[in-house]
Amino acid sequence: MNEDHPTDMTPTSPTESPAATTAGAAARADEDGLNHATPPDPVTPRSVLSHLRLDLYGGLRGAFFLRSGFETLDSTPASLVLLVLADLVLNLLVSLLLVGRGGSFSYSSIPYFLFYLPLFLLFGVAAQRLLRRPSALVGVVCALVAFSIPIELCHGLLEWLAQWRPFEGLSDHLAAPHYYRFFGWWLAASLVFLLRLARPGGWHRRLELVLLFLVLLGPPLYFYQRGDLWVSNEGGNESGELSLTDQVLTAQDHLLNDQLGALLPGRPGHSDLYFIGFAGDASQDVFLKELSATRQLFDTRFGTAGRSVLLVNNPQSATTLPFATVGNLERALVRVGEVMNRDEDVLFLYLSSHGSRDQELEVSNAPLELKQVTPESLRRMLRKAGIRYKVVVVSACFSGGFIQPLQDDGSLVITAADATHESFGCGFGENYTWFGEAFVGDALRGTFSFTDAFEKSRDTIRKWEEERGETPSNPQIWAGKEIWPVLKRLQKELEQRKAK
Repeated sequence: MNEDHPTDMTPTSPTESPAATTAGAAARADEDGLNHATPPDPVTPRSVLSHLRLDLYGGLRGAFFLRSGFETLDSTPASLVLLVLADLVLNLLVSLLLVGRGGSFSYSSIPYFLFYLPLFLLFGVAAQRLLRRPSALVGVVCALVAFSIPIELCHGLLEWLAQWRPFEGLSDHLAAPHYYRFFGWWLAASLVFLLRLARPGGWHRRLELVLLFLVLLGPPLYFYQRGDLWVSNEGGNESGELSLTDQVLTAQDHLLNDQLGALLPGRPGHSDLYFIGFAGDASQDVFLKELSATRQLFDTRFGTAGRSVLLVNNPQSATTLPFATVGNLERALVRVGEVMNRDEDVLFLYLSSHGSRDQELEVSNAPLELKQVTPESLRRMLRKAGIRYKVVVVSACFSGGFIQPLQDDGSLVITAADATHESFGCGFGENYTWFGEAFVGDALRGTFSFTDAFEKSRDTIRKWEEERGETPSNPQIWAGKEIWPVLKRLQKELEQRKAK
């Protein structure tokens, strides 16, 4: 006997009418959440929009773990097409809201955006076989798509709010690894939905369906975040490669000079902090985002406004920020060394990019061919600049190799990893690397002590790595004996300034 459909084999009583039999079967099916007795409405534009509205409402209910209506598995292929189109349109509108009219439609993002659909369909085929319901294929896929829409909208709304000063703290909870909380939300909502599909007592069906879902969909969707359809492209092209237009070349001719010429001199009797940010790799936006957020934090919280320089390799900023090259970094260091009070002021140098086992910091901005930053070249540039007191932060894989060459009495050196391990978080769509989020996005917002912030961020990163099963990156710190009193004096002045 087919245990999934016991009513199929139930004999009809001689005294029971066909209508009663049909009604009884419908009632029993309704008890299981599988009633299909209601005939579909005629297909009209109004009915199509009405069904889409109901599906979106069902997706909202399902996202909040309520019965969504998709449990009946009566969705049609037309419903699936409309939900996918709605997903595309809503992503486009949200990303347009976040990026602004200065961006453009990314045609190359479409296949990556729809990466999930073949996986959902494959799972739908499997669910169809397990549930022995022909309609399960489309019904299950429609539910999974519909649940994702309100969750993605929620994430987009929080990103939009984070752009406003009163809510800027929200950005700390949207980048990886916090982003995966939204994935976990969708995963939980989908599992609750799937558990409601199996007939009462069919625990093995529940187990098979849930395990299949977790194995087939969980890993690829966890590690592969889809991109946005509207992206910022200032100075770039659809491939993400720099376009060396006349506008870019003209802008780069004066951008660094403008920043260096505007630097304010150090004030006698005060410990002023200077900031130089260096985002070396142009292929991923995370370095631009991390350094932009870091500069903003230092300008507003640490008083570096008028004393900060930002060097970035990214097509989006090609006409607004000077390129991050070894030559530009050397010029910036030399200029800061000229305008600062070398006996009192401190330089905070933050470099973020990919790193190699050879302890080279990636400097790339295709089609330009650029020199890499090495510990030795950075040490040479700092010595040439004559900067006595400095905090050097290198956020990159294998960055611990920078510590020994940069050691001197007036330096505090912090790295995101030791010399033999990778750091994490430099993925597409991220706002920070893991080290950047823990150190800049969290710890430095609550203290003026760079060493205390490092200790807190190291604990945070260790926790994240344990939760994700990653090999520890082992962030490193080293301090010279002469830097301590200078940093204490700077910390005291910053705390007094905040208290006023």
